[in-house]
Amino acid sequence: MAFNHRSVYRSDVGLFVLLATPVLNDYVVEFLLGFGESDIYRGGAKAAINTFVGVAGVLGLGFALLRLQLADSRAIVGISLFVKTSAAAWLLFAYMQGVSPAFMALAAADFMSALLLLRALVSRNES
Repeated sequence: MAFNHRSVYRSDVGLFVLLATPVLNDYVVEFLLGFGESDIYRGGAKAAINTFVGVAGVLGLGFALLRLQLADSRAIVGISLFVKTSAAAWLLFAYMQGVSPAFMALAAADFMSALLLLRALVSRNES
């Protein structure tokens, strides 16, 4: 299996399955927030965060599966690049707000994915 921009789509499926699954998303969020010093993840806030992460996970999973099923196009790669860049920015923002240092690693991963997508977009332009 070649490592290219479609690898980003496949890895997104794996990530978003975790986030979209009710019990698993709790473990993922607890793990990520465990690196920080925030005590927000309890009580009603915990339920709200898990619900939001679950809904975001379902939406992300749908988007990832759709990208794998559709024929590649500049539009799909461009939209994926926008989504990855925006996600990296939000994750970096969460890190800068002191939520958890784990968000810096996630931001870096999304940024690297964005670079793969950018490379695919530029190489399509040169063809």
